[in-house]
Amino acid sequence: MNLEAKEIKDLNVAWEKASFRIDVDNISQSHSQINPARNGEVDGHGNATTGDFYVVLLNGTKLKFRLEHIRSVGALKEAIKAQTKVETNKQKLIHKGVELQTYTNQGRVQIQLSEYNIVAESHIQLIVLLYSISKELSINALTFDLFWGYPATGCDYLDGTCMLYTGTGNNAGQLWRRFDYQSTSFHDIPNMAHSGDVMDHSNRRGHHRITANLASLPQTVTKLYFILSSWNAPNIGHFPNPSFKMFDPSKPDIQLCSYTIQSAASSQAVIMCVAAKNGYDGNWNVFEVGKLSAGNAKNYAPIETTIGNMDQFFGI
Repeated sequence: MNLEAKEIKDLNVAWEKASFRIDVDNISQSHSQINPARNGEVDGHGNATTGDFYVVLLNGTKLKFRLEHIRSVGALKEAIKAQTKVETNKQKLIHKGVELQTYTNQGRVQIQLSEYNIVAESHIQLIVLLYSISKELSINALTFDLFWGYPATGCDYLDGTCMLYTGTGNNAGQLWRRFDYQSTSFHDIPNMAHSGDVMDHSNRRGHHRITANLASLPQTVTKLYFILSSWNAPNIGHFPNPSFKMFDPSKPDIQLCSYTIQSAASSQAVIMCVAAKNGYDGNWNVFEVGKLSAGNAKNYAPIETTIGNMDQFFGI
């Protein structure tokens, strides 16, 4: 059946006035607003693929990045290096209890951040490796030197403490022993000792040194936390440059690694670093911590709580 021109015109007018008419253009626009995945703003699970995400250090420093600028774990490590000067092989990144790997196990294929469900507002923990102590190094002992500058008022003391933790997996994080000014040695740990006060008046610097043969420690010991804390002073803020360095006592002039707290502000204590045993090969790794805490040698409980809250990051 052929329609006359007038009939076609009447049909068009009726269509324009129809209440049920579908606006295809508006549907397309509305769908784009409801489902931003078409514009690359969310992934298939509805998670944002643009926006800010953060990398946080244990000392509280927070670094901000953009998802649209950084897609892979490798690119993130390079961006972190640009801001912090920490080499990519010294970075341990953890998100929701999982360590981020740069490449797949099958080959040199870079892993994308999206594969770890990192989206806008995600927070990633950065752990900085200071030194790896492999068995091949044949180092019989190590000295962990905790030191500080004298305040303007003259010679004053901080306390250097080493806390030994045992356990693995769900049983990790069990405090076993403390070395400090009161407990400088234990008969059942013959290859570990605390120096007590070593005051260098000419250089206006105080030291507490803990020397240990890590290989000879009981197999159950998995972590050593090193802490500086105030004794009489209300905080360690007026002690210049609370620091840590590690060396082989047979070669004291060769520094293996070091770390300095830039500002301790009003805190009583600072957890300087941790030596953690790798459960895969038994080697030890020394990680920067720099975490401020309440507590001191008169009351270790707040320090133990602070350690308990972050011990998971150094899991074995």
